[in-house]
Amino acid sequence: MLASAATAALALGGLVATAMPASAHTPNVDANCTSLSLDLKWYQEGGDGKTNTVTVTVNGETVHEEPFGDGYSTSVPLDPTRDNKWVVQVDAWDGDTGTEYDETRDGTTTACQEPEPEPEKLETAFYVYPKLRANEPAAWHNSGFQTLITTRDGEEFWETLPEEYPGDHFNIEDLPADACESWGVQQDVVRTQGDFAWSEFIHITYPDGPLFDWRLKADRHTDLSNFLPECSDEPTETPEEPEKPEEPELPETPEASEPPEAPEPVTLPAPSSVEDCEVGNSVDLPETAHATYTEKWNDDRTEVTVTATPAEGVQLADGAETEWTFTFTGEICASEPVVVTPELPTVVDLCGTESDDIRVPVDSDEVTYEKTSEGIVATAAEGFAFDELPAGYSAVDTTSALYTVSESTFTDEMCELVPGDIGAVCDAETPYLVYGVTLPEGAPAPGENPLTVTFINPGGGNDHVTTDLPLEGRLLWPGASAEEPLQWPGWERLEDGSYVETDGNFAWTRDGVQVRFEVNPDYSTVVEYPPASEECADAPADIREAAAQTVVDVPEDAPEVAAEEDELALTGATVGVAAAVALLLVAGGAALFIVRRRLHQG
Repeated sequence: MLASAATAALALGGLVATAMPASAHTPNVDANCTSLSLDLKWYQEGGDGKTNTVTVTVNGETVHEEPFGDGYSTSVPLDPTRDNKWVVQVDAWDGDTGTEYDETRDGTTTACQEPEPEPEKLETAFYVYPKLRANEPAAWHNSGFQTLITTRDGEEFWETLPEEYPGDHFNIEDLPADACESWGVQQDVVRTQGDFAWSEFIHITYPDGPLFDWRLKADRHTDLSNFLPECSDEPTETPEEPEKPEEPELPETPEASEPPEAPEPVTLPAPSSVEDCEVGNSVDLPETAHATYTEKWNDDRTEVTVTATPAEGVQLADGAETEWTFTFTGEICASEPVVVTPELPTVVDLCGTESDDIRVPVDSDEVTYEKTSEGIVATAAEGFAFDELPAGYSAVDTTSALYTVSESTFTDEMCELVPGDIGAVCDAETPYLVYGVTLPEGAPAPGENPLTVTFINPGGGNDHVTTDLPLEGRLLWPGASAEEPLQWPGWERLEDGSYVETDGNFAWTRDGVQVRFEVNPDYSTVVEYPPASEECADAPADIREAAAQTVVDVPEDAPEVAAEEDELALTGATVGVAAAVALLLVAGGAALFIVRRRLHQG
């Protein structure tokens, strides 16, 4: 029967003990020159305001702080261009002392080392080929099977036929009779550093190559007729005729002489650009006797400048262009972007407003995040785009989205103290209020002793207020004294040492008094004064009423805390509070207090 009563009383008072699972806290930390990876496993899930926290500091600055439950993993980016000193601190709430499973890891990473680029080496190659369309100018897209004639160091194009012509790979007998009109020349300036070999480029075929790709710095296409002497338009010399005898000179008849004709001004034909996703970028150079065209490309072959040098004796018309620049955007070759989804920010909505926060997701290679006055802006990296967005995001365009933060994002509920064990107990004939309260999650503690306990006078008179108390302890009952002469609320000691009942000395605390606990949030409850007993007397034995009373002894060595108050000194203990209240419930067979919450705004 006693066991049944104990079970019922424990259920009524909410004092239920549960076994805590074993915990093998495992903090894994790995760092390299670009990132710091965390993998925290097997931690104890928190609750009732208790949580685990991980904090990452890089070069003395806190870059990441996050509460977590039974596990957590993330990657924190590091500056790869410098050495980084990092510290990871894990604050675990559980354990006997609350710090038993705390962990600190630190280390240093060095900057990522990139190999120095090999110096650029340039060589120029001379190829010949049959044109695919004999009546069109020589060009890459008009070139047939090309054969390498020779190469030389540097980036200078040949202006005359190389001395090595026809070379080791070309049979001059392959030239047809109309070679002057149907064959072309390609000259390529090539970066040959590294593992390059000309043996892999003896022959080149449009459009498959092989291609020089990034190695090609400049190129020029011209007709073979510009190099072969047999294609020259100059007349051949004829044999001299025998000299005739001189005839006698006749007097000259004066004639009007005509001035030589001035050359007619010309406008040079413009080159054109060819952007090909498969073959590469190129330009078509005009075929004209009025000028010679040269190309100059940038390193990534996205821009070329063509310069025309007028031939000797050519007069250009006013405003005639001699230089053209072409830029290749690559838009026609751009592939469809990869669709990605931005992560939702973490909304930290605790009671009150001080600890509310929006935590920005960690940047990735696909998406970066920025906190602005309007909310969280997610931006997709180059080559990526957004499609369907998670709830809370609105699209700005295909590569950016806004997560709006408004007043409705946070509930702003008032913070309330969380009550623990609260009741009245006796220790060596002296009544005490034993209490324990907890700050709600998100409410900051304003010091080590932030609590104020108020016994509220139901008659409207002065309340009994004690300040600067810890969140857990015991407090001497108003009107009581733990030292000689002993005192009890509602009784007065006369000069002869006897006691008489009185309406004074806090008699109003004996019949169920409301007690308020305040930090910033508050909590109130009704506490019953302990009835009289042999061990907990509240008046001389010949006048006090006999009543059954269960005694709870608080150990004499229990730690005490003191606080200044207007009327009484107080003592408190955190030892045996739950057990004392439980024994009162079991032995007394009734609940000692009624809980009533009151919302309080500090």
